[in-house]
Amino acid sequence: MFLLKQFIKPFFLPPWPWLFLLVLVFLFWKRPWARKLYGFTLLLVIALHSGIVGYWLGYPLESQYKPLLDPRTMGKYDAIVVLTSSIVPAEGLIPFTSLDHAMFRRCEEALRLYQIQPRPIIVSGGHVNPLTPDRNENQIPRDYLAKWGVPKEHLIGEANSRDTFESAVQVQKILKQKGWKRYLLVTSAEHMPRSMLVFSAKAPEPIPAPGDFTIAKWQLGPNEFYPNINVARGIYYSLHEYLGLLNYHWRLHFSKES
Repeated sequence: MFLLKQFIKPFFLPPWPWLFLLVLVFLFWKRPWARKLYGFTLLLVIALHSGIVGYWLGYPLESQYKPLLDPRTMGKYDAIVVLTSSIVPAEGLIPFTSLDHAMFRRCEEALRLYQIQPRPIIVSGGHVNPLTPDRNENQIPRDYLAKWGVPKEHLIGEANSRDTFESAVQVQKILKQKGWKRYLLVTSAEHMPRSMLVFSAKAPEPIPAPGDFTIAKWQLGPNEFYPNINVARGIYYSLHEYLGLLNYHWRLHFSKES
């Protein structure tokens, strides 16, 4: 099921949808409706590269949970759980392995929370793509946290999960084993709604502690109407989250996992 999901998912995200539309237009170009579909496809491409659409899609995700500036206001909790994103492997011209932007920001937020009130940090997430070699994705962020001053005895790795849903299941096993209950859940702000959905169901009681916010103050200007590759990247991740929310609602409804 996981492999099927990984295979199908890209076809619902840019650029595949409009490539399918363009192929459809090419095959039926002589039909009157095909030219209208071509115009619709062009508008879709422009819209999915514009700042207005990017803000409209991203804001509802990132605004659901506010940053946890002082975790001491949340009362007693037992651990900090940070979800992995990705790493940049040492290959080609890249001299050493590092964290990608989202993972760096998540670790940065986990460190900030730890420095205010030290608690064991569970780093959850392992190797995702079975068609690529395992690059020790879980160990790298733990190494960074250790370099930044977190004692190794306060770092717990959970490398068996391949997505956020599996992370919730695996983290619950660790919490149960340790006798822990309440914990701070650290991930990107855009990813937090999906994470809270599944963690609340599978590993209660999470306390949302989002980091990696990307939505700045909205200022409408001419540039917001022009196609922009950076905006398109953000829109891609927003659409990914909305698809993930639909998928997790479905999985939680039909899941028989404990």
